[in-house]
Amino acid sequence: MKIDLTGCRLALLAALLAVPFAHAAEGGAVKTETLLKTERSWDGDLYKAYPAGQPELTMVRIMIPPHTSLPWHSHPSPNAAYVVSGELTVESRDGKRQKHLSAGDTLAEMVGTQHRGVTGDKPVELLVFYAGATGVPLSAKAE
Repeated sequence: MKIDLTGCRLALLAALLAVPFAHAAEGGAVKTETLLKTERSWDGDLYKAYPAGQPELTMVRIMIPPHTSLPWHSHPSPNAAYVVSGELTVESRDGKRQKHLSAGDTLAEMVGTQHRGVTGDKPVELLVFYAGATGVPLSAKAE
């Protein structure tokens, strides 16, 4: 039987990170809220697997000006975004899927599917968490 060590390592990391919060919550001062927990990207596709290799976690703050269309791109590994401020519409390149996001919303990103984000009248600030592997790019610009 083959064991997926990457998945096991990520599950262990998540459990270890939760331990301080569980102990602190006993005193009542700390509250936790799950913002996103999913096996699927925003378009409904199941995530298949993490990239092979040494796991590498990356968190990026992205600031997007108003009235901006990001370039078409795709991601090689799962990632999730949190909208800190502003409004963003994400759309698939084939035009079949679209989702509008506002401050406080989360997004489980597509993997391997070309898409982009488009801002409205206000700038957008995103926090994006990537669960990839060393040497694997966070995104790839479409041709």
